[in-house]
Amino acid sequence: MYMNTRKQCHLYLLPISFLFQLLSDASQPLESQNFSPVVRDAVITSNGSLTDKYKYIQKLRENRESVQSFAMSTKKKVLVLGSGYVSGPVLEYLLRDSKIEITVGSDMTNQIKQLSKKYNINPVSMNIGKQEEKLNSLVATQDLVISLLPYVLHPIVAKACITNKVNMITASYITPALKELEKSVEDAGITVIGELGLDPGLDHMLAMETIDKAKEEGATIESYVSYCGGLPAPEHSDNPLRYKFSWSPVGVLMNIMQPATYLLNGKVVNVPGGVSFLDAVTSMDYFPGLNLEGYPNRDSTRYADIYGIPSAHTLLRGTLRYKGYSKALNGFANPLTWKQLLCDLVGISRSSTCDMLKEAVLIKLGGDNTQLEAAEWLGLLGDEQVPQAESIVDALSKHLVLKLSYGPEEKDMIVMRDSFGIRHPSGHLENKTVDLVVYGDFNGFSAMAKTVGLPTAMAAKMLLDGEITAKGLMGPFSKEIYGPILERIKAEGIICTTQSTIKL
Repeated sequence: MYMNTRKQCHLYLLPISFLFQLLSDASQPLESQNFSPVVRDAVITSNGSLTDKYKYIQKLRENRESVQSFAMSTKKKVLVLGSGYVSGPVLEYLLRDSKIEITVGSDMTNQIKQLSKKYNINPVSMNIGKQEEKLNSLVATQDLVISLLPYVLHPIVAKACITNKVNMITASYITPALKELEKSVEDAGITVIGELGLDPGLDHMLAMETIDKAKEEGATIESYVSYCGGLPAPEHSDNPLRYKFSWSPVGVLMNIMQPATYLLNGKVVNVPGGVSFLDAVTSMDYFPGLNLEGYPNRDSTRYADIYGIPSAHTLLRGTLRYKGYSKALNGFANPLTWKQLLCDLVGISRSSTCDMLKEAVLIKLGGDNTQLEAAEWLGLLGDEQVPQAESIVDALSKHLVLKLSYGPEEKDMIVMRDSFGIRHPSGHLENKTVDLVVYGDFNGFSAMAKTVGLPTAMAAKMLLDGEITAKGLMGPFSKEIYGPILERIKAEGIICTTQSTIKL
């Protein structure tokens, strides 16, 4: 109850039965009032001040304000490992929040310098694979680690996160080596989320959105086919491979050297890696103006369990390229090298003329002039030195970066199509497609960088803000993760289109 007289007041907290005692001159000090002990103890403030019994409220208020002030001033610390193509969109998105402080660790000095000029970051030069102690010390001071490194380094990073109980995000596949750490991740009570990029990443999220909706309607998934590729925009596909690098060259080469397995009409199909992958390449009949081809990627059969669709008789995840890419690349899926090394491989003297080498290579390639022209255009028959690297694949990737990089005015694109066969309770079959086409920006982020970096950054922000509460090792397969990301990605201009046809 509140009594006010001439701008003076007492604030009371007591039952209505004591009302008559309150009919007093509120301009007088509390001490001069003839109140019973019950009423006196119920008075919280008198003439603008807390009474003795309630002075603790001011201390509580001060403590609360102190905590709020500390929370406002304390920045959340994020360690981004890697400074390549994808790092830009990750940094740009997270730094929209002024309460996030980012450290970038990389052994690519020039890349870190460029990022430091553009973004407010703390650059740290380090070789992750060779400086594990330094990595451990750095991780210990962070709230979250985002690994944009090659996938082989993720287990090293994950171990540092486990030791220091720090959450971790990565765009790459959850490899068997990372999967082995699952129990340790759970024991540490942390969250490690992988497969948050484009492929893997947005493909999973779009798939799970459709699958979960179908299940809610009582439908079952009979088939799932997903193809995705990062490509030059058509006007910039001006080399024998019709391809340029918008992500790790090693990853591109390893993509064709890995075996693949998929399910087709109930039968498991195995595709050997390396030169044999050409046999699995098929022409795509959608987006005909792009003239695309595709080939299977890794083990698609395991997604029956991951996606929760054991009813599917067809499961295939594959890679898209412009037609002609596979045939051209197939010529050096095996480690063809520059002139001297190439001479060794085809069994002729290193002093052989270029014409002799071309003839021997052509025989080695089964007389395929397209593959020979591609190898010659890429400089693999010339006298250029092989870059120093730990393997021929690494050396070749370094060489290809020089030959197949985007120019400053060139842009890339990504194309993805998810196809579903959905059997509804009524018995009819719905053939549904989900398409995503994104172009890179002139003098801005590439399409690949945006579609890999933004969902990764969004998941990171969700972890920092407490939106993701699950613990353990996981991909973006739950609605808690994929729902907000698919909604927020639209605001960044990444929008998919859907189409359905019904067969009764």
